[in-house]
Amino acid sequence: MSVLVACFLPDHVHLMLRFDGEGRALSDYVNVWKGLWTRRLARQDEDPFWQRTFFDHWMRHGEDAEYARYIVGNPIRKGLVAEWRDYPFTRAYVPID
Repeated sequence: MSVLVACFLPDHVHLMLRFDGEGRALSDYVNVWKGLWTRRLARQDEDPFWQRTFFDHWMRHGEDAEYARYIVGNPIRKGLVAEWRDYPFTRAYVPID
């Protein structure tokens, strides 16, 4: 699996991932990620809060640029920055513009 685009907002996360056929389910990765953060928050005496489910969408070929722009645009829509590149918790490993 590789991360193509990531945006960590105060109340949610957006990720665009590419699966390379290693056979693991997306839910396995989500559970590992939630577990890591739960342990980290516990060390800081903070209670983790997780939804029971998550939303995923399988993209068709050619949809990646549209979704990548949507993901990096989240901090702008939330009023956190004027330009997505100014938000320190967003990374894009594919062309956006």
